[in-house]
Amino acid sequence: MKSNLFISLAFLLVVTACRVETPPAAPPSPLAAPTAAAPAFRTEIPVVTTRTDRVAPTLAPITQTTLAPTETLSPTTAPTQTAQPTLAPTNIPPTLATGFTATPQLAPAVYVTQIKITPPQPKNKPAEFFLTVSFLNTVGENVNYPRWRVLLFPKGQNNSIGDPEGLSKTIAPGVSTQDTKPWSIRVTSACENFVAQPIWQGEDGSRKILFQPDGKPLTLEFQICP
Repeated sequence: MKSNLFISLAFLLVVTACRVETPPAAPPSPLAAPTAAAPAFRTEIPVVTTRTDRVAPTLAPITQTTLAPTETLSPTTAPTQTAQPTLAPTNIPPTLATGFTATPQLAPAVYVTQIKITPPQPKNKPAEFFLTVSFLNTVGENVNYPRWRVLLFPKGQNNSIGDPEGLSKTIAPGVSTQDTKPWSIRVTSACENFVAQPIWQGEDGSRKILFQPDGKPLTLEFQICP
């Protein structure tokens, strides 16, 4: 009996010893966190701020310089506007396009184109002068003027004081020059102005003006001094 009791007690002691809980582990020391977080102070923060300063100025010029030329260029519009003036030459008459200007054809007649006096500054009588008249004959053959002449008027008056006749009575076709007979005019104490006008005289004594090709009379103003 005693031996069985001893065995039972020994068994209870063993079981009791196994059930004893192991003590909990000690909590971490509150000073551990600061020691682990100490490396959190980084030296990259100043570097990041300098990078943002460098990036900002490089973005704005790129977007502005590339967009402006693409909006203003219009290469297809310019050729269509410059091509329009090519239509103008098609409306120009052939005579103008070749540089030739047609002159109106004159009616068949005898015209005068110029008159001059020799000497250019005639002197007082008895000094003499004569006049040279340029003719244009579009009749196509000789034209005879038995009494073509140049009337001489004091300037501002209608009554002639002289009428030197032409030396030749025949006006040849085309352009020709004819001289008058010599003439002289006396003035008193001062220079006087006169007007010369070529005419031709009919058989009945009527005076007919010789006109220029534009239909206007031909006159020449000159002066005689004492």
